[in-house]
Amino acid sequence: MPKKRNHGDGGLYYDKARGLWRGVIDIGFHPDGRRKQKAVTSKSQRTARDKLNAIKKQLAETGTTLDTNMTMNEWADKWLRDVCEPNMKPKALQGYESAVRHWILPILGKRKVASIKPSDVRAITQAVTDAGRAASSARKVHAVFSSMMEAARLDNICARNVVADVKPPSNGDGARGALPTETALRILEVAARRPDGTRWWFALLAGMRQGERLGATLDSIDLNLHEFHVQWSLSEVRFRHGCGDTCGKKRAGNCPDRTYMVGANVIFKPLDGRLCIVRPKSGKVRVFPLIDALEIALTRYLENDARPNPHGLIWRNDDGSPITPEQDSAEWRSILLEAGVITEHQALPPKDRPEGTPDIPTTHWARHTTVTVLMELGVDARVIGEIVGHASVQTTARYTHVSSQQARIALEALGANFASALTP
Repeated sequence: MPKKRNHGDGGLYYDKARGLWRGVIDIGFHPDGRRKQKAVTSKSQRTARDKLNAIKKQLAETGTTLDTNMTMNEWADKWLRDVCEPNMKPKALQGYESAVRHWILPILGKRKVASIKPSDVRAITQAVTDAGRAASSARKVHAVFSSMMEAARLDNICARNVVADVKPPSNGDGARGALPTETALRILEVAARRPDGTRWWFALLAGMRQGERLGATLDSIDLNLHEFHVQWSLSEVRFRHGCGDTCGKKRAGNCPDRTYMVGANVIFKPLDGRLCIVRPKSGKVRVFPLIDALEIALTRYLENDARPNPHGLIWRNDDGSPITPEQDSAEWRSILLEAGVITEHQALPPKDRPEGTPDIPTTHWARHTTVTVLMELGVDARVIGEIVGHASVQTTARYTHVSSQQARIALEALGANFASALTP
């Protein structure tokens, strides 16, 4: 004799043929008007009832039901393709993909999105830490994971963003590498003796990022108003198949109908192969004043520059092609070596350095130096943010390096000193 449903069980009944308790609940209607239902089953009446009640609770809270079958692998592909790619700049997208593919999916890829727990979030952070990565890397992965889960919550794939419930990894000491005044002076003096050394002056005296310098175009300069407009950033953009995967080529870059993997909202211009210029990190064109030293050095550089320039770039290779980030970093190491800042071993590419070779100041240290000096001179954080393109005052406030009073005085007169250094 079939087991009877208890009062209040609603659509819960015993399926004798299958030997299972089955619960059915209406969750809406299909576009053609047919009733849409969701079913649960269990050998236990209590378990089936709990599953049914969970669906009722979801409907009451969200007006729909969760897609509890989607795995992290499946959601990552959909999220990166449909949410991130159309709205992110190429470099940022690569960073998100790296965090997902390298850290999150190897541990949680086969898990259901709806089943992720706070302990899983902590396991990801621990994996990054155990690999010897910096605290900033762990925070970045945590932020990407949180963004991924928040999008899943909004798409009713999970009930909540569990990453938001877990405290982000610590910032560590929060210090940013900055160059001492004497070191900055030596670097600028060495750079002044090189044909395009102004590239490094703009790094140290204006805080321009590497990509912003390499993507700077001639129309960024306004000598009448003595201003510089930071409007582009060099970036490597990947290709996607434009043929619908019918060309037979494994690599998208070999597809005859290849297209750039850039979101519809990203403004960019192709230069050479995968190298493009895109709007800078902040997404806005920013303007900073050209101090005398920068304007004099830049004017002399342009007057003596007769190389090909098919892309209208300020700084470029002799054949007119864009300078790659790898080339820029190699020249930075060469300058540091000539200035006596690093050793010959440190000047080698990272992969070629002997084991135990100390790390070196990166090109970004030049930018950190700009921010630090401006802060020491008492410039308001909001003004500094406008000059160097920080997204928030909080970002500017994280630069905490402090040097001597003598350094402050020296750097305040830096522009005049460097202008006179260019005099033959």
